Amino acid sequence: MRHRRRLRSSLSACRHVPVIAALLCGTVVGASAQSSTQPAAQQAPSVKPEQPLSADDVSWLFPAPTKASDLANLIAIGDLTAPDPQDASKRERIWSEAAFQQFLAISASPTAAAGSDHITLPAEVKTIDAWHIAGVRFDAGAPGLSDEIIREYGQSPQIRLVLQPVVKNADDSVTPLDMTAHLVFNFTSGAQPPLKSGCFPRLVPDLAAFKEIVADVAALRSKLRDGQLGDNKIVTAAKALGVHPGLIDQTTRSNVRSEMKAILERHLSSQRLAAMAIMGLPDNAPEPWIFLSMQFVPPETVPQLPNGGFVPVHGPVLDGKQFAQLLEPAGSSPRVVPQPHTNNLAPITCLNAAVSADALPINDRKGVATADLPADPARTAADKAKVLTVLNTIADPTKSHFFNTDCVSCHTETRRALELLQPRDVPKISAAPLPNGPWNVRNFGWSPLVEGDAAGSVSRRTAAETKAVVDFINAKLLVK
Repeated sequence: MRHRRRLRSSLSACRHVPVIAALLCGTVVGASAQSSTQPAAQQAPSVKPEQPLSADDVSWLFPAPTKASDLANLIAIGDLTAPDPQDASKRERIWSEAAFQQFLAISASPTAAAGSDHITLPAEVKTIDAWHIAGVRFDAGAPGLSDEIIREYGQSPQIRLVLQPVVKNADDSVTPLDMTAHLVFNFTSGAQPPLKSGCFPRLVPDLAAFKEIVADVAALRSKLRDGQLGDNKIVTAAKALGVHPGLIDQTTRSNVRSEMKAILERHLSSQRLAAMAIMGLPDNAPEPWIFLSMQFVPPETVPQLPNGGFVPVHGPVLDGKQFAQLLEPAGSSPRVVPQPHTNNLAPITCLNAAVSADALPINDRKGVATADLPADPARTAADKAKVLTVLNTIADPTKSHFFNTDCVSCHTETRRALELLQPRDVPKISAAPLPNGPWNVRNFGWSPLVEGDAAGSVSRRTAAETKAVVDFINAKLLVK
């Protein structure tokens, strides 16, 4: 029996950028010029340079729980709150009840179907109390940080929460259920007009807000390193991406968890929630995985949502009409439905099928997908080279991103590498805990018990994205 993995939707459209061309907003946001009558600025006090960050500093993976007492070291999404914008004396959940109910409703709608299969959520996950944070990823700019991607899409700094539901059992054990939700919180200050017709507006990053997040993350790193959070000094530098070392050490994990929760509550709010995604399963079935993304749209764009809300997103590399995509187990034909039509071998372009079915015709796309790979291991050097070309393209965040590569490809490239190549032929982006079974295609989350001990999984793709974020922050956002 196989089990599944988590969803990674690097949706980059800003909270107020709709998902179809007719709803595009093109507001230009700029800084006003400083008045010449202002007094001369005083010399700023000297600030101690910040030390470079490492992978575990910007990608937090929590230990997979196995017993009820482990939940004390996790963060339940229902416990994360922020000041109520209507009443500062009150607090509200960062995953508001309205957004949670829309998440459930979209997951139950026809858009969550692919082929003859449909996501069906069990009763246990229809309460927000079941959902816990498996991972947190700080991203300096989605959908990517290369100059080419930023030119076409803009830059959207984000905090992404990877959630999995956890069920308590009668024997005091707990079971992380085999499904995932993603919550994407944007830190943008507006949008510039689309670069060309058929594209989303280009997002303008709020780097001042994101620098505050970076400062908090760096402070956590330093406290842990200097022994301020427990008996032991825990160093994150030069470590492979995996379960956060501060959450493993028994002397630090409680304080680290509290620090992490405080950081998230300082910077997140329901108003910043820009996108959601789900990886789910059909009713009482162990397969197939079904992936679906959702995005916030403002009130003026969708009459049936007078207060604004979330809508499903057309697959950017599908035909412009379909929403969800599924992955069948090995031996099925076809394994991926609907067939993706990627564009990750073409020059970076903001044209994609999430904006309009006519934005980028299928025949004009040039790309690779894991759906194109053979079922059996490569045997000749030439075959291995072809497989590596496909997998390395998908794992490279400068070439592949949410708008030119399908979800299934991004979530299966590491497992396909392990299955089709000899281990010595798999490029080691890091020595992170790779997906531990044929049906574990999690990029960043908890593997199911049926595929070995409950543990965190990290894909090559996640390791590469994390490295890009670390490099960008260290080069451009730290105090020098």
